[in-house]
Amino acid sequence: MSTTAGTAAGPAVVSVSGVSKRYGATTALRDVTLEIRPGEIFGLIGTNGAGKSTLIKVLSGVTRPTAGELRLRGRRLEPSNPLDAQNAGIQTVHQNIDDGVVFGVSVAENLTLDALARRGPGRFVTRARTRDAARAVAEAAGLDVPLDAPVETLSAALRQRIVIARALSRRPDLLILDEPTSTLSATETEALLAAVRAMAADGIAVLYVSHRLSEIRDLCDRVAVLRDGVIQRTFTAPVDPRRLVEAMLGDDFAARGAPAGARAATGAVRLTASGIRTRPGAEPFDLTVRAGEILGVTGLVGAGKSELLEQVYGARPLLSGRLLLDGEPYRPRDPREAIANGVALVAEERAAQAMVPAWSVRAHVTLPRLRAHGRAGLLSRRSETRAAGRVIDLFGVRGPGPEAPIEALSGGNQQKVVVGRWLEGEPRLLLLDEPFRGVDVGARADIGRVLRERATEMAVIVASSDPQEVLDVADRVLVLHDGGPAGELRAGELRAGDVTAERLAALMAGGAER
Repeated sequence: MSTTAGTAAGPAVVSVSGVSKRYGATTALRDVTLEIRPGEIFGLIGTNGAGKSTLIKVLSGVTRPTAGELRLRGRRLEPSNPLDAQNAGIQTVHQNIDDGVVFGVSVAENLTLDALARRGPGRFVTRARTRDAARAVAEAAGLDVPLDAPVETLSAALRQRIVIARALSRRPDLLILDEPTSTLSATETEALLAAVRAMAADGIAVLYVSHRLSEIRDLCDRVAVLRDGVIQRTFTAPVDPRRLVEAMLGDDFAARGAPAGARAATGAVRLTASGIRTRPGAEPFDLTVRAGEILGVTGLVGAGKSELLEQVYGARPLLSGRLLLDGEPYRPRDPREAIANGVALVAEERAAQAMVPAWSVRAHVTLPRLRAHGRAGLLSRRSETRAAGRVIDLFGVRGPGPEAPIEALSGGNQQKVVVGRWLEGEPRLLLLDEPFRGVDVGARADIGRVLRERATEMAVIVASSDPQEVLDVADRVLVLHDGGPAGELRAGELRAGDVTAERLAALMAGGAER
């Protein structure tokens, strides 16, 4: 629970009264009413498609409500664009990391973007002044970054922290954080949560949106649960995560039940990796994955998970050792060669690496396999639509339909489309890098269910920095630390329930089991 829990008082900083939002025949929000008080950390949770993103867009000026009103410190608020909302005192850190950074300029310039935009005529900007201002912003947020480095050279985690630090520097009346820890390590997450608590202690209202129920439980004073665009319940701290899940899933909760138990792999060895390294100087290790098996790979941000998958996919060169695919030598020079060999990757950053803005759901499903849907160089719309329909039905994708732009779907439904398009090609080996980032428990269960159903002849490797996500889906777990193996947990241990998220977290921190 937040250290400010129970202390938030006074008139509401922001009031949402009877807000509804419709997109054609689809109602994204229905009569939403809530208040956030000074110094309060207000949690917002719900399954993907519940309306969280739409409510954030309404508050941050991205879209206007169809009905209802907003008030900020008692005054009616009608932002026509995000700048109006920012000037009124609302700062939003969106889930998509790169929405908040400008590539091609330095870290210092990114930290001071807002100040640079507000400078009037006759006010000169020098590198020294920019660095001094950026240093102050970084120090206030406890951020240690190379100020002169191009921002695109930083990891996704550091880019996320830059966006958050810049938002905090404006000292907003309302700070909206949408999945702010999705790319952060455990240490970085604790630092961010401490900063959020400090902001709340200073009287700033915080709207905290996260799928990580442990963060919601530990941080928030109150929690509202959205389902189908309606606030189902509002809980006051302390909250029971199971009650939150029940409110999120409604009648689906009992039907979903617990994840299926881990299975001992009996299929043929699909991938063999011998003496591979995730980075120069890291400890080499061996790895095998069998057909019909889901191997989980977990570790903190920077542990080497992405580097491992990208070497297998040909997105980066193999540093050492060798790979065998179905017993044959395999060393892809690029992703195209990997795909030709039946290896597919669901990339870590969905928006930047796996989606094309304004393209339809149909086009995204068929993008990797255009030849399968055409003849003589001409695409068959009928074939594409059938493929999109299969993915929509298989995963239970919620949205306007196959012709809707991908942006019209919630994050979890977008991820279902991205995973589903590779399954259409029936790969021999499917690699998934942080597939549950920004994905709620319901969508996570749907993706896990489909992976288990389809992982009969296919081998699957799922990499995640969240140990619970790995426990929910994997038959076997490899734990990485500092680029090398820290331990391996086998199916028998997982079936017996001997492996807990806490034990995995300890291994991730470097407590190796050899």
